[in-house]
Amino acid sequence: MNYEVYALKYGERDTTACQFFYRESSHEPITLHYFVWLILGGPQPILVDTGFRDDDAKARHIRNYVSPAAVVERAGVKVADIPIALITHLHYDHWAGHSLFPASEFWVQRDEVAFWTGPYARYEAFNQSQNVPALADLVPLNYAGRIRILDGDREVRPGIHVYRVGGHTAGLQIVTVQTARGTVVLTSDASHFYRNVERWQPVQIITSLPEMLAAFERIHELAGPEKLIVAGHDPQVSDRFKQVEPGIVKIA
Repeated sequence: MNYEVYALKYGERDTTACQFFYRESSHEPITLHYFVWLILGGPQPILVDTGFRDDDAKARHIRNYVSPAAVVERAGVKVADIPIALITHLHYDHWAGHSLFPASEFWVQRDEVAFWTGPYARYEAFNQSQNVPALADLVPLNYAGRIRILDGDREVRPGIHVYRVGGHTAGLQIVTVQTARGTVVLTSDASHFYRNVERWQPVQIITSLPEMLAAFERIHELAGPEKLIVAGHDPQVSDRFKQVEPGIVKIA
């Protein structure tokens, strides 16, 4: 089956290269775009990540924020019709918007849940990337049957797979989708920017540098010759693929 994949932008933030990339000295300004991703063409839509709510947008000085749920509905999908949300990892900008999608079951890696409920989450080196109340919601959501904890690679549906790569976080997973143009690889934060995966330049937020570098290899392997690689926060996504309307980019 061939699916369609969309990147939906819901905010942006400025920083500098030296604050973001590993061992980078340049103070060059860079802008992060915040996306969730939508997979259409199967019996029901699938969401990849849930973004965050307006509380994080205000606290973290996000520009041009709109609710991820509003962008999804602008793309023609009702949030009540999304049965599965694949959560690439549990940083605030990929998980803290989960309550915006009340009908979804959230698929997340076991290593990711274990890390954020384990001994290292207490340290500032890691916890600046978190929305703690959203993390605490994992427990009641799990008891309500709305968390599916995965252990490694998994076929979600024919033509849609998740792969645990780690690196940036302990259980980060990427998503591949078979489309008419070839295999789309939604890297999420395995490659925030194209310069990560294309220049082999890591970012500073790391649980395992070797896993992060191995993830770049895996992305290229899975993408194949078409190289339909979608970086997780790069404004170039809107340039490399077809912008249907402001904030909605058709990947394939």
